[in-house]
Amino acid sequence: MNNRIENHIIRFILLILLQVYVINNILFFNVVNPYIYIYFILLLPFQTPKWLLTLLGFLIGFLVDLFTGSIAIHAAATTFISFLRPYILQLFAPIDEYQKNSQPTLEFYDLSWWIKYSLSVSFVHHSALFWLEKFNFTHFGFVLLKTIVSSCLSVFLMTLFQLFFNKPLNKK
Repeated sequence: MNNRIENHIIRFILLILLQVYVINNILFFNVVNPYIYIYFILLLPFQTPKWLLTLLGFLIGFLVDLFTGSIAIHAAATTFISFLRPYILQLFAPIDEYQKNSQPTLEFYDLSWWIKYSLSVSFVHHSALFWLEKFNFTHFGFVLLKTIVSSCLSVFLMTLFQLFFNKPLNKK
């Protein structure tokens, strides 16, 4: 089996386990709840077909729902970001487009690019997730605060993963 495919499968399994058994037990001030399992979607190769991206997004969200007892809110939120990911990548594409055979990591792109990309995807995911969870606009301020703070913490944690597990881009 291809080494890249094996890495994605291992990442898929580890992120679900980490999310369900560790991260879901972190809740600060009843507001901050990071969701790092979306890191799997963020790191899929640029050339991943849209149908596969959407299917994998649904699958990881469905498994998180299954393990946490939630009713399809994670599946819906991850399917949504998987659908939007190619468009978000277009927003932040370098002038000369993405390098052939590169991946959306700090190994190939700089920290500024990574923060913009991951924060955008995370904000969309958390917005969808928290609005589906509340299912009304009576707590608009609270949901917005929870989305912003949780997105920032999620991106911080995912950036730490990037720094520890990927070689950073070395610019001369």
